[in-house]
Amino acid sequence: MGPHPVCLRIDTPPRMDRVQVLIRILLLAAVGSVGCSSVYWLVYLALPAVAALVVSQKGAERYLSEDAPRIARVLRWVAAAYAYLWLLTDDFPMSNPGRRVILEIDAGGAPTIASALARAMTSLPALVFLAVLSVAAALLWLVGAVSILAVQRIPKGVSDFLALTLRYQFRLLAYHSSIVDRYPSVELPLTNLPHSDAV
Repeated sequence: MGPHPVCLRIDTPPRMDRVQVLIRILLLAAVGSVGCSSVYWLVYLALPAVAALVVSQKGAERYLSEDAPRIARVLRWVAAAYAYLWLLTDDFPMSNPGRRVILEIDAGGAPTIASALARAMTSLPALVFLAVLSVAAALLWLVGAVSILAVQRIPKGVSDFLALTLRYQFRLLAYHSSIVDRYPSVELPLTNLPHSDAV
């Protein structure tokens, strides 16, 4: 089996800004206060339905050629936002998109109405696995935040695990929205970009 069609690489800087940790905490508190879990369930249920609707109107070929690039652009921005919130970069996506976070999606497959709708069920095991990864990532986020506050660095093992979780999440989103046929997977070795000397 070849490489996964969804590749996420993040260039985590060697030194992180302490004040950014406080900004992230406020942003996460704001997002949490709006009832984030209900938004996730809405997105989880809506993505297969919207994909099925568009495939029924345009067909698989036009869905992949016209809509997949738009979906990929949105996912790139969301990946950059998550990388910022997850302590993997100090660059908020609006400040310098694509500089430190690279999400590549090789759209393909042959989505049908039935296959798009079926993803609401076939994605459930991947969603459960992502939830387990996310619990561990939340604990490691705390370790990373304390480390940044103390020494302005996130431990490599912590950043690697957070990036692995984020990569899996975007593989799930691409699969769930029917722009790739390959089921989400965790592949080792990690493909994060090496730490750079840029601050």
